[in-house]
Amino acid sequence: MAGYVLAYPKLIMKRLFKILFFGLFAAFLSCEKDKKTEPAPGVDTGNLNINFSNLVDTSALAFGKKYMNANGDTFTVDKFNYIISNVVITKNDNSNFSEANSYHIIRQSSSANNQISIVGVSVGTYKSISFMLGVDSVTNSSGSKTGELDLSKASDMYWDWSTGYIALKLEGTSPQSGASTKRLTFHVGGYGGVNKAQRTFNLGFGGAAANVSKTTTPTLYLSVDANELFKSPTTVKFATQYFQMSAGSGAKVYADNYTDMIKFEKVLN
Repeated sequence: MAGYVLAYPKLIMKRLFKILFFGLFAAFLSCEKDKKTEPAPGVDTGNLNINFSNLVDTSALAFGKKYMNANGDTFTVDKFNYIISNVVITKNDNSNFSEANSYHIIRQSSSANNQISIVGVSVGTYKSISFMLGVDSVTNSSGSKTGELDLSKASDMYWDWSTGYIALKLEGTSPQSGASTKRLTFHVGGYGGVNKAQRTFNLGFGGAAANVSKTTTPTLYLSVDANELFKSPTTVKFATQYFQMSAGSGAKVYADNYTDMIKFEKVLN
């Protein structure tokens, strides 16, 4: 009986050794097999430039130049900024490329800020683009930001008191302004509820195509008509509508107006 008790653990150990040996051997073969398997080839990528041409009606926007709104009020502009985000471009086969960390501030004060470059775009032929004017609600409410939304870069497009980014900012002057200083101040923002200021643009290329390759970087040209801020569906009268600097129903008026502010012009390959 004692010999049996002694032999039993030895038998168990021998079996465990065999199981462990064959298990390790199988794993070794699997690793060798994996080593011989070639990795899937990477997807070829290129870049796409997007140029934003700021206008008033059909004239190039220039600071200090006199323009007229739909109500017949004259005005000048000395600041015009807006945020473009969530850029998605669509191929002819309807597959999409979405830019990661997709936030860009366009500032009329610097021509260098009027063009953005989308890098790492899958090679192919693209027929349309979509993006948001403003910053999505998830990002707005997610705490500290990085990249273009870092407040060291974007502090002038951020409201500390309401924890949100300004979608669009236009400032200037008008002799018809109801302000004692004749200033015009339009800071349009708000990211939640019925009065949110974000607007999504879906722009086809009108039968043209952006051909992205490893050696070709197309440029997409979009026009941005600042005067759309003051017309359709609401005609803005500077005598009474000259100051907007908060979220809410007042901001929604301007956001609804700029829904058709950005249009496709052309693409150059």
